[in-house]
Amino acid sequence: MELDEIAGLIDHPAWRLLRADNAPLVLSFCAAVFVDENARGVPETVLVSRLDDQLYTLSERGSASFTRPAAAYLTDWTNSGWLRKYYPPGEDEAHFDATPALEKAVAWVRGLPARSFIGTESRLNTIVELLRQMAFGTETDPQARIDELRRERDRIDAQIAALLIGEVEVLSPLALLDRYQQVESTAVELLRDFREVEENLRELDRRLRQQVATAEGGKGELLAAFFLDRDEIADSDQGQSFQAFFDYLLSSDRQDELRDLLAQVNQLPQLEGKTNRHLLKIPFAWLEAAENTQDTVRQLTEQLRRFLVDRTGVEDRRVLALVRSIQRHVAELADLPGLPGLPGMELDVPQVELALPMERRLYMPVERVELDTSSAEAFDDAKADISELFAGVHVDPEVLTEQVLAAVTASPSHQASLAAVVDEHPLTLGLAELLTYFQLEHPGLDVVVDGDRTDQLVYSRVETPGHSQATVPHVTFVLDEGGQASGKAQQQ
Repeated sequence: MELDEIAGLIDHPAWRLLRADNAPLVLSFCAAVFVDENARGVPETVLVSRLDDQLYTLSERGSASFTRPAAAYLTDWTNSGWLRKYYPPGEDEAHFDATPALEKAVAWVRGLPARSFIGTESRLNTIVELLRQMAFGTETDPQARIDELRRERDRIDAQIAALLIGEVEVLSPLALLDRYQQVESTAVELLRDFREVEENLRELDRRLRQQVATAEGGKGELLAAFFLDRDEIADSDQGQSFQAFFDYLLSSDRQDELRDLLAQVNQLPQLEGKTNRHLLKIPFAWLEAAENTQDTVRQLTEQLRRFLVDRTGVEDRRVLALVRSIQRHVAELADLPGLPGLPGMELDVPQVELALPMERRLYMPVERVELDTSSAEAFDDAKADISELFAGVHVDPEVLTEQVLAAVTASPSHQASLAAVVDEHPLTLGLAELLTYFQLEHPGLDVVVDGDRTDQLVYSRVETPGHSQATVPHVTFVLDEGGQASGKAQQQ
């Protein structure tokens, strides 16, 4: 780092916290509330009460350095950039949250004491594994990838063979402690990164609010600048990494696997007395932190929506006022005595009728036919012939469909009635064939039933000699645009 760059960081909130006179109080209290407990959005009354308890404990121990009220300390810490004070939507009580500067200062101070055990093996293995993933993940030669996978397979086969003969290799207690410390530090760093991402989004929100408050021109330039900044954060390395991590958290299977692994590791006898119980709650802390970040994005989007609505309303009212002013001047000129009619002319302006997709009905209700049974005659089993309803006659709908398509395709209007189709192709299978026409289904072919008109159709009986006559509604087969193309293809 250069000298000027370091000098510019002296006013950073984290640096000022480390130089503050009450830094031990700030670090100890805020680290316990916001870092250890991973509390986000603590109400003001709760935070003041907890700080009062700590100040009382310190005064009982003889410390006379902290004599101010707890609320005054919180105000100073907020003004210094160590805490963030805000009002959640729909609430009147202020809430507090830690800033990334506070978390950085806490992490740096906690890393100062000498540690009795410093693990290096797990970090070296992590480095090697990450390097292997990068080298293997960017390899474009299929053979090289196959060779690497085969080496991995041979290594796994060797481990399986060793287990089959009873050779079980387990991690030593030091290796377990090394890896556990790395997991714990990485989990805490992830939570700290969440607050930094959220802070970047809030900064974008503040910048947008300032632009909205001072905007005087059109909306186009302002929206372009907003979307550019929004895309810049989303497409940045930090934004893409956060989105990938959030997608991982949304998987219920991975969440269950993570919680099971944490519970299993915390119960290992080799780590007895060395585990952190807070680590078991880390998946829930990640989800809560990710949800807070998503809430910040939603608030930013809501702010943009309000801006659009407000600006559109103002513009609409301005246009309406101008139109009314013009109408008022026209009326005043027309009422002046001795002034001939105002010049003007009428134009027939063509109008285009637009039909939006969402204006179309999702379905067409089936027309209900009311049956009049007042004049129904008694049914005579001896005279009625219903044998055709039970005759074992098979009707092929595809053959009937081809006949209908041929008829409607040959027609200039791309439609044909059922009576015309039956005249051209007489019914040979009786009533069953006639009823099948009403059930035809084909892409692009519509069946329109007109209940106000009827047709008389004559067909030959199947089981008995002779003919029968049926009165049916007027049916029209219509071919739409998609069906026309299909029909032409069949003709060719």
